[in-house]
Amino acid sequence: MKLPAPMSLVQIARFIDGEVQGPPDMVFDSIATSPMSANESDLAFIFDKQLVKQIDKCKAKAVIVPKGTKVDRPAIFVVRPTYAIYKMLSAVGAKRYLPDEGIHPTAVVDPSCQLAEDVAIGPLVVIGPKTKIGARTAIMANTVIGGEVLIGQDCLIHPGCMIADNVQIGNRVIMQQGASLGSDGFGYVTERPSNMELRMNGINDLSEEANPLLKIPQIGTVIIEDDVEIGSNSTIDRATIGATRIGKGTKIDNLVMVAHNCQVGTEVILVSQVGIAGSCHIGDRAVIAGQAGMKDHVKIGKDAIIQGQAGVMKDVGDREVQCGSPAHGAKDFMTVTALSHKLPVLYDQVRAAEKKITDLQKQIKELQSIGSIPRLEKVQK
Repeated sequence: MKLPAPMSLVQIARFIDGEVQGPPDMVFDSIATSPMSANESDLAFIFDKQLVKQIDKCKAKAVIVPKGTKVDRPAIFVVRPTYAIYKMLSAVGAKRYLPDEGIHPTAVVDPSCQLAEDVAIGPLVVIGPKTKIGARTAIMANTVIGGEVLIGQDCLIHPGCMIADNVQIGNRVIMQQGASLGSDGFGYVTERPSNMELRMNGINDLSEEANPLLKIPQIGTVIIEDDVEIGSNSTIDRATIGATRIGKGTKIDNLVMVAHNCQVGTEVILVSQVGIAGSCHIGDRAVIAGQAGMKDHVKIGKDAIIQGQAGVMKDVGDREVQCGSPAHGAKDFMTVTALSHKLPVLYDQVRAAEKKITDLQKQIKELQSIGSIPRLEKVQK
């Protein structure tokens, strides 16, 4: 990665709050994208534990490493490596091409909208009636915004986003490409009990007659609080009644599904392909890893961690770590998984023990038949 301008080791250290080892005036014009592919003129970040062990294979003339790492070349030592990356990339990141202030001539904006003077509306954007958009917010190309939507200040809506009627968005919210807010929640009912309901109640007398699925009106909304980021092609459904709410500072990865009436706390992390069924409550700072799924009406406690591909079928307490499907305590899951690998050996051992027992029983019967040992019933008498 090319730096905008050559920088010395000490200048970079100041950016990332690091300590310098070696000549402070050593100059760099690039940072290696991968430490193992670095050349002799690069500066390289080496934070992964496995890569730190292979640091001798890195050709970079200087490295940025965790404090306490022993290196025999110029280096910058940092206490918190990922924070150092954040600070560095924030300082040298490439320019993003946002729409200019004002309304692009191809945009369609209802005259009843209230837009701050320095809002930027890109090409082919559509904005419905009575929508209000706050100062310094940028709406990029091909985004569609419904009626009576409230969008706060300093938001960035990337291309192709969909924001339905009556949705409320706070300040400094980022929506990545194709994110969708406010589609109808998935709710249907039948006039009489469906075959599924009968089956769930243990009734097998099912009907072949038509029993149409009737759409339950979804008259609620979606509320996105301040400093939330929503990843590409993620969807957050409006509530049946009330609001689906995403708490302040929560970060949602790509391809995440949040169903109607969910309440997601502050600073929650939802990783790619997480699916959260209706009316779930996710506590503050919980982390839900990739491809995990929640049953409807489940409560996840504060600071809980749900590991990847977990299937959560019941409530999870504060600070619990769960994995597996159905999900349960991570320690128990790891123990069971480790033991399951031994099942073939244990199975062979059990079969061998069964054979020995059968052979012993046969030998005992033979000895009893010739009177070599007394029968059990005689001993008991």
